[in-house]
Amino acid sequence: LEFPALRMSRSEARTSLTDPSDMFMVMTSERRAALEPLQPTRRQYELYAGNSNPELTQRIAEQLKIKVSTMDCKQFNDGECNIKLHDSVRNAHVFVLQSTCPGRSSTRSINDHIMELFLLVRCFRRASAATVTAVIPYYGYARQDEKRRPRVPVAASDFAMLMEAAGVDRVLAVDLHSAQIQGQFQQCPVDNLSMFEDFAEYFFLNVASKFDEDAEIAVVSPDAAGTARAKFFLGLLQDKGLTNVTLAITIRQQANSSITLNLVGEISGKHCIIVDDIIDTGSRVCTASEALKELGARSVGAIASHGIFSNKALLKIEASDLEYVLVSDTIPIAADAGLKTQKVMQVSCAALISEAIHSIMTGDQISHLFGIGTE
Repeated sequence: LEFPALRMSRSEARTSLTDPSDMFMVMTSERRAALEPLQPTRRQYELYAGNSNPELTQRIAEQLKIKVSTMDCKQFNDGECNIKLHDSVRNAHVFVLQSTCPGRSSTRSINDHIMELFLLVRCFRRASAATVTAVIPYYGYARQDEKRRPRVPVAASDFAMLMEAAGVDRVLAVDLHSAQIQGQFQQCPVDNLSMFEDFAEYFFLNVASKFDEDAEIAVVSPDAAGTARAKFFLGLLQDKGLTNVTLAITIRQQANSSITLNLVGEISGKHCIIVDDIIDTGSRVCTASEALKELGARSVGAIASHGIFSNKALLKIEASDLEYVLVSDTIPIAADAGLKTQKVMQVSCAALISEAIHSIMTGDQISHLFGIGTE
């Protein structure tokens, strides 16, 4: 073996040194002299974006005043993921954002984004990252969180097992479909952030401000399971100073091929807000708005954390009695959405997620960013 950094040959070193430890000191002395002493520095962290929602990642980076770390995250001709990090992440705290939702600007499916997230986490682990936090604004398969009939998977739990097997250290999610998903992760903490504080602020400033001073508002849950979510949003509105706010619940009953909506609560002459966590095909929220209008509601709007808008959902919303639909940007909206309806508005969750990331890195509490069930 040769040591080019040495100023003497191996034979000269062998004759001039008798102690093997002295020889090691000579061979490493120049390298040691070139190193600067370690200084205490701030914890280094990197923010990476998967292909599902790069726009949201950019907004979060702007909030944090950092740059999104670069990498190649493409596909081979046969559809396999092709990932290559541009920079070292050794001993860095990595945050990788990936909503497990359908692709908007590509043909990628939910399953493609899940596999991509799995391989990204494995890539960071193999590259010696100190910790890996998966930021999953929209948690796919969340609605399959229990075994409702025989011989079916509990997909929400299985997705959690996959993430833990990949080696994720922490998960940040926004308004999980059910809080019990947090318990399906056995090895890592899950922070379930809530967008409803931001929704309440937007509603108070941009919607309620247009109502009459004596206008009454009804917060409506589209089913009994969402009552806690609706009560939480009602409390947020009351904290903003809106006192004439009540709660109502619609209960769907299906007999043969017909669906009947029964109402618990009074909504006649009130401005109704349907509060849900997901709008997928739009059928439930549009049916509820029609029923509320028939029962005498003065106006009807909807608020949901995640706007999937599958199939003809946007066209349904445009043709419905809904006056507005507020959703977050956990899932990007298709570029041609504005051609189908002008009723949908987005409230960004970038500030919410960036505050959570900053608090994690500084060791501050983030409990004030949680939603239902907090005191």
